[in-house]
Amino acid sequence: MSVKANSLKNNSSKNKLIQKEITSILGSIDDEIKISYDKDDYSVNVSVPITFSIPYMSNKNAQRVIYSKILESLISRDFNVKIHLSDDKTIFNITWLSDEEKKDIEYQNILLAKYTIKQ
Repeated sequence: MSVKANSLKNNSSKNKLIQKEITSILGSIDDEIKISYDKDDYSVNVSVPITFSIPYMSNKNAQRVIYSKILESLISRDFNVKIHLSDDKTIFNITWLSDEEKKDIEYQNILLAKYTIKQ
């Protein structure tokens, strides 16, 4: 029996493990977002795993696939996302306010500070 490219690309056990990692990380991210929102914050930094044990896949490739799927999910839900990648950690910075909305909040705070009477 000869090996077929399709069987190498569509390894169902590998794909299930990748999806399991993605689902787990997104669940943790959603929990962190809810906690941050409940504190009246508008952003959160979430540290995610850097090491994955996906058979027949290098850790670097697993990171690429998993992190890109997480980014796609967050972006599709209208979050503003930045990712910090380093050798010893990966952190997703997630916000749900636009830069314009952040500027509005900053302006409101400055305006209130300027015109508040201190006793």
